[in-house]
Amino acid sequence: MKENNFSRRELYNLVWEQPISKLAKMFNIEPQSLKDICVENKIPLPNRGYWSKVRFKKKVVKTSLPKMENSLAHINLNSGSKTRKFRTDYHQRAYELEQRKELKFIVPGSISIYHPMVRSSKKILENIDDSKEKFKFWHVSQEKDILPIHTDKTLRTRALRFMNTLIQIVEAMGHNITFEYSRCHVEMFGQMTEINLRQKIYRIRDKDESEWGRESWKKSDKLEFQAGPSFRRKNWIDKDKRKLEEYLSEIIAWIEKDCKYWHDLRAQQAIEENKRLLQEQKLEAIKKEKELEEAKVAQLFTDAENWNRAVVAEHYINEMEKQAILKNQMNPNTENYLAWAKKVIIRLNPLNDKFD
Repeated sequence: MKENNFSRRELYNLVWEQPISKLAKMFNIEPQSLKDICVENKIPLPNRGYWSKVRFKKKVVKTSLPKMENSLAHINLNSGSKTRKFRTDYHQRAYELEQRKELKFIVPGSISIYHPMVRSSKKILENIDDSKEKFKFWHVSQEKDILPIHTDKTLRTRALRFMNTLIQIVEAMGHNITFEYSRCHVEMFGQMTEINLRQKIYRIRDKDESEWGRESWKKSDKLEFQAGPSFRRKNWIDKDKRKLEEYLSEIIAWIEKDCKYWHDLRAQQAIEENKRLLQEQKLEAIKKEKELEEAKVAQLFTDAENWNRAVVAEHYINEMEKQAILKNQMNPNTENYLAWAKKVIIRLNPLNDKFD
């Protein structure tokens, strides 16, 4: 083949049609490199002994191709080259984001026009620096939306450029920077991850002249970016060989992963909650149906008892009227009583209502 360029599905079909060793020779690539490419792209490989079973026409099981989010459109098998390996899924995602031309991960050395959000925060921070009343960041953030940039003047410009680039990337990906409860968040997939950019401060422990322990704090010249709430915060910091700006794609990928996790979790929770509500409704409907059936049965026996009482009463009243006539004892009182009794019997007999 002249071009070793395949879709994920095509490469999956190939590795299940021929052994890795034969395919590697065909593509002029090391077998291990081909295996690494499959692992990187989550393409399952035949287990040991699979091809022996095929050769002797024994029953074999083919592992289906799992779904993979954010997979590249094509996989290129460069002749003789080693595939890139990633420590985690979000490191792989960072690499994929870097390949997108519309996302510019390089923080410029200078910026003439800041993003409106950065420009507004820059002005507020300068007012805090110059204030004689010594306004605190926290107090100002209660009233105004301000980006979480906690540095002195020496690192301020660099921090602003970093935050400006981060915001532009987030918006280019179709997401937002939002403020809630005086805190700043990146919002993706309807979920929010808190962010913070600060100047690293180190705690120093020493002893005074009396040998009593004491603590002091010393500012460094390093920037540190934090993402997530305090109980599971992820941080990136300047290092001797790698500055914070070089972690930008990893930061975005981690935030995306974090928001996606909570989005999927809450979506699953919504599904489970919907299932629970449907089950409750089903049980409630069964309960109501059972109660209705029990009420109908109870009414049946009540009607039967009332009918029986009405029949007995009707026989009694008819006999009373007959006897009164025979004995010539019919008088107004007896007539009134008989008329009242007949009305009671009509009202008591449930068949009168059912067939009217």
